[in-house]
Amino acid sequence: MDIITIGLGLGLCGGLGASIWAAKNLQNELTKMQESGAVEHSENILKLSNLNSEMLNIRQEVSDLNELLGALKATNPELSSAIDAHQVLSSIKIEDYKENYARLLEIIDGLCIGINPTSDNHEIELSEVKKSLLNTILSNLKEAEISFSHLNPNPELAKKLGFFALAKSDLELATSCFGIAYRVLSGDDSVLLGLEKIAILEGNVQSRRQWMEARIQLDPDNPELLRSHAHLLAQIGDDAAKKDIKRLEALGVDTAADRSLLSGLMARAGESNEALEKIEQALAQDPSRGQDWYSHAEILFELGEPRRALDSVERSIELQRQDGPSWALKAKLLTVLNAPIKDSLRAATHAVALEGGGTDLILLKSHLLEASGSTNAAEESLLKAIADNPMNGELRARVADQYLMSRRLGEVEQLLAETPTNCDHILLHVVEGRLLLAKADRVRDGTGESDEQLLQDALQAFNTAIEMDRESGLAWLGVARAKRLLKDTDGSSESLRRASRLLEDTDSSVAGEQALLALESGDLVAASQAIDLADINGETPLISYVRGNIAARRGEFEKALVHFEETLTMDPGHIRARLNRCSVNLLLENSPKALDDAEILLEIAPNLLLAKLRRAEANMALASWSNAVEDLKEIIDTVPNHYHALTQLASCHMALERPERAEGLLNEALRINPEHAEAWHQRGLMYLDWKNEDAALSDFESTIRCRADHMDARLHIAALHHEGGRFEQAATAWMAVLAIDPDHEAARVRLSECESAIRA
Repeated sequence: MDIITIGLGLGLCGGLGASIWAAKNLQNELTKMQESGAVEHSENILKLSNLNSEMLNIRQEVSDLNELLGALKATNPELSSAIDAHQVLSSIKIEDYKENYARLLEIIDGLCIGINPTSDNHEIELSEVKKSLLNTILSNLKEAEISFSHLNPNPELAKKLGFFALAKSDLELATSCFGIAYRVLSGDDSVLLGLEKIAILEGNVQSRRQWMEARIQLDPDNPELLRSHAHLLAQIGDDAAKKDIKRLEALGVDTAADRSLLSGLMARAGESNEALEKIEQALAQDPSRGQDWYSHAEILFELGEPRRALDSVERSIELQRQDGPSWALKAKLLTVLNAPIKDSLRAATHAVALEGGGTDLILLKSHLLEASGSTNAAEESLLKAIADNPMNGELRARVADQYLMSRRLGEVEQLLAETPTNCDHILLHVVEGRLLLAKADRVRDGTGESDEQLLQDALQAFNTAIEMDRESGLAWLGVARAKRLLKDTDGSSESLRRASRLLEDTDSSVAGEQALLALESGDLVAASQAIDLADINGETPLISYVRGNIAARRGEFEKALVHFEETLTMDPGHIRARLNRCSVNLLLENSPKALDDAEILLEIAPNLLLAKLRRAEANMALASWSNAVEDLKEIIDTVPNHYHALTQLASCHMALERPERAEGLLNEALRINPEHAEAWHQRGLMYLDWKNEDAALSDFESTIRCRADHMDARLHIAALHHEGGRFEQAATAWMAVLAIDPDHEAARVRLSECESAIRA
């Protein structure tokens, strides 16, 4: 029905109403005139006659309008319901709706005649007038706080109105209507479809699946239903989607798109060869689908055929030039095939511009720029990507991790600090933990106390990551390292077991951490086995570093030196490797080299007190006492309870022939740590210098109580007994020296002298 006819109908209703209103007013006027006795003069009689004539005309007009309206309703039945509805609605006030349920239900039923829920497309063939009237009724019901269910509609009407509600996205009304219909018509496909459409609009995947599967039970061989169900299951990662595609195959109605979907499901399930077969069938049926060529390339890449994969992805790009994932895969393939960097870079640039490949491609593009010699451009591309994607927590974390590996701690800290408050990602917390561990490396003072808070903070960062994802191997590895450094061996071991189950075998970090943990426990065999396992995947700074530590623990200092040098060649910023090389050089009396390492460390990390201590010790070995004293005093000012620095400062004063200054320092060191062997030894030397042999002997004995292998203390004890003529005690002391060093010539000679003296 056209809009002109509808307008005419409603216009007639309005004209008829206006005429009736005019007639009524005229009748009232006549009545008043007659009652007032105003008809006294001929002029008034004439006036009354005119009014009567006008009244007759209006009555005729009303009659004509009634006839015209009747004819219009007879020839346009659909308009009849709209006119009736309009007339009824005009006569009912909103506050009276509760008393007119039956009339309202009848009106709604009449207005819904054009809705056909059983048709293929569930058409809503209603005129704008009917839609407007329905909306008015529904709005008034809502204003009167009346639910549609209060009208007690039949299920068919509820179903019709449900589709009307869906058409205008009124999910509340649609849910109510289809709920009414479902209670009676639970096996009605159109009702189930309505409920499915509600689930789609609500974004409720599981609910949509429920209603779709109920529809499939009614019509198990419906191709479109099976196809939609397969796509839904594929979307939520349910491999049961394969059953739908195979049923389509059995029905003989599967398409190239169906085979493509089945191929993707098989690939995801690890059935790469079967997936390849299906996608090749799809391409044979329809080679014009660019997405299928991309899938073909992905599967070939997975199967280790990058050259064939490259051919397929080229076909994909020919068919869909603006497909970011295809350009991303091409960039990866060209990189794997060692193609010219400019070709790989061109593909990566296209991919990033088309937002294909995600974070991996942004990083690959940066690496390729750097490999092409454009270091600044590589850096700028990363920073631009972060600026363009401020909420991409993974990108920010991975760039920060790259900076961390390059020892750019300040920039890592800035990147993390600039993270938007509502941006979060597990890797951000992992990188934060690693940053704190790296900072702890740079503030070590040798006592293990000043960096403990940083280690605790790092542990908290890793634990936060685990709260977000308990299956993060990287987070568990971070926990293991933090706990090892905090001397929590059991906790570290348990965390390492979790990490090893979650990380790939190619990751040598777990084996390296296991070796370091074994070293903490003094198990050199287990440490060697762990690091040999890590070495299968190639040498890394971590592997060389651990090998250096193992060699140093075995007393193989020259070998340890080689491993630490290998570590520093691969990673010049490796703090612990340089510290350890410095210590080994001191043990090997390579004092100038030890001093060089200490100076480099303090350039890298000016607050690394342990490096300052090593510099002081190197200067002591070079007899540069004043420089050593300066560093040691600075350490003690920063950490007053640094018992080793107090001991070394006392040694400097003794070398400078100021033993009176040494005594107080040594007493303080022993008060802080009564188990510090070197302090007992130094005080013994001081007493020996003061000719107080009894006190010296007592302190040397305390030294070996704290450290049984302290050779200098044992030599002094043996010499004091020997010179004092206490040959039996001297013989025992010399034998103790030989137990540590069987080739010690002086001890062997002196033991012989003692034995001769005892026999005499």
